[in-house]
Parts: sequence; structure tokens; C-alpha cells
Amino acid sequence: MKFLQLKCPPPIVMLISAILASIFSQRGLNFIQQQIGNVENIIWPIAFFIVGFLVALAGVKEFSQHQTTVNPLDPTQSSTLVTSGIYQLTRNPMYLGMLIILLGWGDLLDNILAFSGALIFFIYISTFQIAPEEEVMKDKFGDSFIEYCRQVRRWI
Repeated sequence: MKFLQLKCPPPIVMLISAILASIFSQRGLNFIQQQIGNVENIIWPIAFFIVGFLVALAGVKEFSQHQTTVNPLDPTQSSTLVTSGIYQLTRNPMYLGMLIILLGWGDLLDNILAFSGALIFFIYISTFQIAPEEEVMKDKFGDSFIEYCRQVRRWI
């Protein structure tokens, strides 16, 4: 299944995962509107959305400060191994942020099957995005990247 590696932009994978979560949980637009209508039902989902967005944004900001690419489809274009800021806590803050958002989506849908979207995203991104990216980083940055991997976990 190498043909899936580094092919689909992670935000698209996140969107597809969210749609699948909605389908699996059998929650439609009417249900979501009802949830949003009751403040008590949206406190935690909103918290997850905000935290996820901020974690992902912190990753983008750090890449921007180091003037390296955020294009996930071509990691060979990366010019710097970023290990500062949020990258001291997680090697993949942008993907972690998307995963947190999907957990909030699952909570909003209020059904155990709704968390399938987060699981689908986690498995797909780990297999077809992160693993190939890490191979490129090992080739490009060698021992520095290997040491970074020893010190910082992939997700959290």
C-alpha cells in the first residue's frame, strides 16, 4: 500500500475521518443542530476544538519561524529539523491538533462510534504520513533526527 504514502493532505484525511464518524454514529445535521442548541452539550467539544487548533497552529508557527515547509506531501523540501517550541513536547503537533479536533467531533456527536473518525485518522496518518516522513527525516538529518526521536514522542 505504498501508493497511499504522502498522497492525501492531512486536513483532507481529517475531513474524511469526520464524515465517516458521522456516518458510523448515524448522527445527522439535525442532531448536530440540537447539540449546538444546548450549551451544556458543546462545552467539551469546543474545548477540544480550541486546544486542537492551538496545538496545530503552534506547529505551523514554529515551522514558519524556522522558514521550513509545512507541505506534508513532500517532506524532502524541509530545510530544518525543528525541535524547539511545541516540538519539544510532540514530534507531530499539527497531526496531534487534528486528532484532538476529531476527538471533540466525536464528543459532539455523542456516540461511541463517532470516535471511529479519530481512530481512522490516527491509523492512516501514522501509517501513510508519519512513517514515510520519518524515513525522509532520517535520511536528511541523520543522527540528529534519531536522537530527537529518542527524546520526543511521536504523538504525546
